[in-house]
Amino acid sequence: MPEPVMLPSLPPASPGARPAPFAPERTNRLTYDDEVFLRSATVIGVPVVGQTAWRFPAEIPVEAVQGVVDELAKGPLNRLVVRPKVIGARSRWVPATTAEPVRLHPDRIKPDQVMAWLDTTTDEVPFDPVKGPLWAFFMAYTTDGGTVVTYNASHIVCDGGMKLGALIAAVRRQPLPRLPFDDPAATEVTRKDDRRDARAMARAAAGGLRAARRAGKPPVLEAQSSEKRPVPPPQPDDHVVHEVAFAGADCPVSEWNAAVERAGGTSNTLQIALSVEVLLAAGIVRPGEPVKMSLPVSLRGEGDLRSNATSGVSIAVETELRDGVGRVTDLAHIRERSKREFSALFKGTRPDPIAHIAPLAQMIPDRVAKPLLKNVVTPLGLASNLGRPDPDFIAPFGVAADAIVFRGLALGATRGELRRMRGGVTSWWCETGETCTFGIRALDPDAVPDSERLKEIVTDVYGRWGLVPSFW
Repeated sequence: MPEPVMLPSLPPASPGARPAPFAPERTNRLTYDDEVFLRSATVIGVPVVGQTAWRFPAEIPVEAVQGVVDELAKGPLNRLVVRPKVIGARSRWVPATTAEPVRLHPDRIKPDQVMAWLDTTTDEVPFDPVKGPLWAFFMAYTTDGGTVVTYNASHIVCDGGMKLGALIAAVRRQPLPRLPFDDPAATEVTRKDDRRDARAMARAAAGGLRAARRAGKPPVLEAQSSEKRPVPPPQPDDHVVHEVAFAGADCPVSEWNAAVERAGGTSNTLQIALSVEVLLAAGIVRPGEPVKMSLPVSLRGEGDLRSNATSGVSIAVETELRDGVGRVTDLAHIRERSKREFSALFKGTRPDPIAHIAPLAQMIPDRVAKPLLKNVVTPLGLASNLGRPDPDFIAPFGVAADAIVFRGLALGATRGELRRMRGGVTSWWCETGETCTFGIRALDPDAVPDSERLKEIVTDVYGRWGLVPSFW
């Protein structure tokens, strides 16, 4: 086997997190996390797509973007899924042979139309895990002489670490294998192979159940959460596809850091506090009670080419009612609790029931999984902090971006589906040059019906911290 290739990876996603050594299984089969996003697309009918958009101060030649895309097409994003021929076996990755060319919008767009244009780009490719494509680039020139480029990719084929790392490798012209492991027979998926994998999965499932019984139940987090929100009754507009509210807010890094210093916190803890205060301002949670926040972190190590290699922890964030407004005033406890939970995660002392039952869950056929998936919930709050990305990610086409916004999209989700999932907000934060960008989605179609309402809430919340947002 060749020496493992270094995959550029994200910094720790949350305060106190440090990636632990992890030896992934040597197989091109989909992982449990890959399967979660595969079933979201094929069973629930809601593909999850990550969108990264750069705003550049100059016109970027199409050829510069296409050159990076051509390199990216040689690497680990260019995979397709082959479904198993035997029940209980896992799906398998095989190389894709084609990739989508860069698509240039025919007209210049106004700066205040950027988000509306970004919304349209996800409609132009199918994100089909079996036929492809699973990723694509789009670009548009703006009327003020700038360029916007967006990098859309299905979560099936990449989490944040893979998405950023694969692009950085492409910019550096650093070859990466197309599949997680070098396998000369990777394109030959036989029934015999599937039977062998199904037997291995059955053994893993049995062992996992035994381990789960020994581990017992994890401690209950005493906090408001999606699981504790009541399931709403059916409503007449449940069938309507809902455009989830999103706000991308820029502000000077100097002002953000000043707010952090005044509060005695960190960029991570301020992002988490802002996310919770948006939940409070929207009426999704009650002040005076803790709120459950989920904090992801990358488990990706050297030479790790899994599509998804992310874990995370949950903490309870304390809130209070101050001057009639729900607030998060103590950032120190956020840092302390998240560090403690991440330390337990990497030491292996934190109970993880999902890890034990993952083999069994992955073996369940789609037709059996479909009714079970109707009851899934999404986090009440999730915060991903990207920090300051690698310079090659900030300037992948030769010019440094003024700002970068990240967001995840659940394509085609209806109001009824969102209501049943009882989610709250998901946020991202990154620093680009002198600007930092806070992107946030509000998943409750009743509490936050549209992006304009979300911008109003973010403006109010920012103001309480002495910040003034400038929206994409």
